[in-house]
Amino acid sequence: MFQVSQGHDTGSHLQNDTYAWDFRMPVGTPVVAAEDGTVRLARGDSTQGACDPKMAPYANYVVVAHSGGVETQYLHFSAVVVKPGDQVRRGQLLGYSGNTGWSCGPHLHFKVARTAGSGWNNPSVPALIAGYGDPVRDTLIAAPSCGKNQDMPVMAANDPRGNESLAPAGAPAREGEQAAGGIPPGAKAIMEQVSRTASQASQKRQPLPEAQASDGAGGSR
Repeated sequence: MFQVSQGHDTGSHLQNDTYAWDFRMPVGTPVVAAEDGTVRLARGDSTQGACDPKMAPYANYVVVAHSGGVETQYLHFSAVVVKPGDQVRRGQLLGYSGNTGWSCGPHLHFKVARTAGSGWNNPSVPALIAGYGDPVRDTLIAAPSCGKNQDMPVMAANDPRGNESLAPAGAPAREGEQAAGGIPPGAKAIMEQVSRTASQASQKRQPLPEAQASDGAGGSR
């Protein structure tokens, strides 16, 4: 479950990002595709990020093109696992959340956009999140696999802090806000767990040698 930390037409969400959402989440949280599509752009080599608009070009991102001339944009990754041209399905892993680019704290910047140009920051369009509609700041959103969306709050009360900028123009970069490089601990732990589970499953499928399978009385265990 994640909190909307910035909504529409406030702070840094202006112009091409007017209809974007920010979701506050720890570094290393898996981020998956919202719908089926084709990865149009992907970058995962940046290790730099700070609370400064000058850092915007250093963001890691994935842009997935969908039918109907629209695309979804995912921003601030710490690690990306797809490349341009990949066909992805809804719910497929794209990468792990992070703090790269213009970011005042680990979060996912997400928007639906109109494919108007070849760049990664095309103009956003109004969109709805299944089960929640158009959530405002401080709304809690649960991933589908983490519970029943209909049981979660649909909207939070309007918060006057929504007019505050996520990253005030001219804010100096602070050392503690620099993004960590490489695969983050959270992502590494997830991948190690998946690897162990796959290895254990493989071992269970292998037949035991006769000497180990015998119980000494002609039977089998």
